[in-house]
Amino acid sequence: MRIYTRTGDTGFSSTGNRRMIPKNSPVFSLLGALEELDASLGEAAGKLPAGLSEVAGTLRRDVAALSAELSGGEKFADAARVRGMEESIDLMMESAGAGAPDGSRESAGAAALGVSRAIARRAEREMASAKQTGGVTPDAMRYLNRLSDLLYAMARMADAQGPGPAAPPADFGGGFLERALELCRRVLAEARRENLRVTAAVCDEGGSPTALLRDDGALLASVEIARDKAFTSAAMRMSTEELAGLCKPGGSLYGLQHTNGGRIVIFGGGVPLVEGNRLVGGFGVSGGTAEQDTNLANYALKVFSAGIREEYSR
Repeated sequence: MRIYTRTGDTGFSSTGNRRMIPKNSPVFSLLGALEELDASLGEAAGKLPAGLSEVAGTLRRDVAALSAELSGGEKFADAARVRGMEESIDLMMESAGAGAPDGSRESAGAAALGVSRAIARRAEREMASAKQTGGVTPDAMRYLNRLSDLLYAMARMADAQGPGPAAPPADFGGGFLERALELCRRVLAEARRENLRVTAAVCDEGGSPTALLRDDGALLASVEIARDKAFTSAAMRMSTEELAGLCKPGGSLYGLQHTNGGRIVIFGGGVPLVEGNRLVGGFGVSGGTAEQDTNLANYALKVFSAGIREEYSR
């Protein structure tokens, strides 16, 4: 199949809304920067944890849609999308907590996102030039500005999920398997005090199942749901309740729940397990209402943080 057209041999080219303009025009500099951004996001996706890798893939599609708009296609950037990005940035920064300062990132994924962010900022400067000749909306300017902030927040999350200093183990004895089983037992006991029968699950930092306990009478469906809540909270390093806000229409992660074979859960009941600055796994519980599961997951987080000492009380 022939991919060349020869129409640009004279140094001129066209977009959907511009005819035969010089290739060094601001709009082509902008579109070229967005093309670089797309390629860099593809490289970053291969170095990121599963959840953030999916976000990078979504952003690649968004960058393509923005490029199409700037070339005269359907409008992509709007106020609702910008608001969704702002909410996503706030939640990611809160979830990531204190991380390495910009320029001293530890993980390969965070470093790759730093390159993407630098390209996004250059594209924003090119957009400011292209705006002077028309065809650039205020929403498009705002979208590209927030995109660089979102990439920074993602880099912080990638660092938070990456290698960190080893934390001392909780003091209830045994390795991670024993700790996971004890955590599940505690949550099942707490649920019974609330007249609930639930399933509790724990996965390791890579999302692999470690422990799962189903109480007598718990719904059969709760087994898979609890397991997937644990996976989701570890993969995204945030609670499934927090993730729900990012996945609503207009949010930067909208549609994420349809990836990873449907394993991403966006309702309450899953929390990441963190020791010091290091992600060690995820916990999920299912069997009650969304509010009840959220309360039990928060209880599990408190128990785990306290070291699951026998004297611990809610």
